Amino acid sequence: MPPSLWPALAFFGFVAYYDLGPALIAGLYAYTILDVVHRKLALKGAPGRWLAVAVFAVVALGLSAFVVRFFRQSASTLPVIAASVLPMLSEFASEHGYPLPFGSLEELRELGAAALREHGGHITRVSGVLTRGFFHIAMAVSTAVLCFTSGASGLPAAGRFMRSFELVAGAQVAISAINTAFTAAFLLAMGFPHAPFLIPATFFLGMLPLVGNLLSNTMIVCAGLTVSPRLGLVALAFLVVIHKAEYFLNSRIVGESLKTPMWQTLLGIFVGEMILGVPGILLAPAAMHFVREELSTDRISA
Repeated sequence: MPPSLWPALAFFGFVAYYDLGPALIAGLYAYTILDVVHRKLALKGAPGRWLAVAVFAVVALGLSAFVVRFFRQSASTLPVIAASVLPMLSEFASEHGYPLPFGSLEELRELGAAALREHGGHITRVSGVLTRGFFHIAMAVSTAVLCFTSGASGLPAAGRFMRSFELVAGAQVAISAINTAFTAAFLLAMGFPHAPFLIPATFFLGMLPLVGNLLSNTMIVCAGLTVSPRLGLVALAFLVVIHKAEYFLNSRIVGESLKTPMWQTLLGIFVGEMILGVPGILLAPAAMHFVREELSTDRISA
């Protein structure tokens, strides 16, 4: 095994043990954006780096504003969808002998309030974890900015891993954009309610592998159910088909970007999710490409 792989294995083991996957992803994304912007600029040296930081700050503020707007839209739109679909789901479940514990939005809120009171201690611990996670992410982004502005070239192996991650991140954005385009065409063609909210939600949540698709799919199906059960079922069938295709599209786009066979990419995604959860889905293909490059370099030098 090449000597450069031992520090990488130790580093990823440290990340997995202390559950620092989200922080690592945030830092890698921050540095990738900074590096890409800097390469696109004609200005070199320290002025170019600080201009890249300024562009990154504008992008970060824009993304933050988009996230805040998205959550505000969620707070106003999701209750409307829930209020329309909950009675229908309650009636359907009762007819088939599986009555829901709630039949309206108010009853669901009461159940939620009771759950909050019952599990207050657990929620406090989770809030502490989320707060610590936010701190880790903030520190990772700050470290990425400081590392970038210092102009330190770092280890060649680290540069090769960053290149691999840049390819994976670009592929993920492309996948989310493709998924959003097809979903937007379907929503507009079928006359879905709340389409101006569902379309950006699909893109935003599509950047979160697996979990994001589940959330966006649930919202789209519920929005269809507010019109009719038939539209909800049509939406469910469409989403099942498109996301089955997207799973293989994911492996193909990433695989072609990294010159990795589809089966190896799928295996890497599976193992990465087992070890690091959702962050491992993004990190695994980059790590596989990095290991292969290091092994190739070692064979050539030998």
